[in-house]
Amino acid sequence: MNWPFKTTVRFMACDGAESRLDYLVAAASRVEAKAELERRFLGQEVFGYDIENVVPATAEEANEFPVPAGCVVMLG
Repeated sequence: MNWPFKTTVRFMACDGAESRLDYLVAAASRVEAKAELERRFLGQEVFGYDIENVVPATAEEANEFPVPAGCVVMLG
């Protein structure tokens, strides 16, 4: 069964500037959620990032953001 996982990704620009983005990833586990993000970043040739945190969404958050398997949504 898939569940939404909230992930925080830190990006480093060439000039040293940092930014963080939060994503919601539908996956069966934390490991699969992280792997799905890495696969997508690699496919888009996105480099200079670090996946800092992968946590399961609460039941309330899961109801608020119903996402199909393999879906990735950038939050706020």
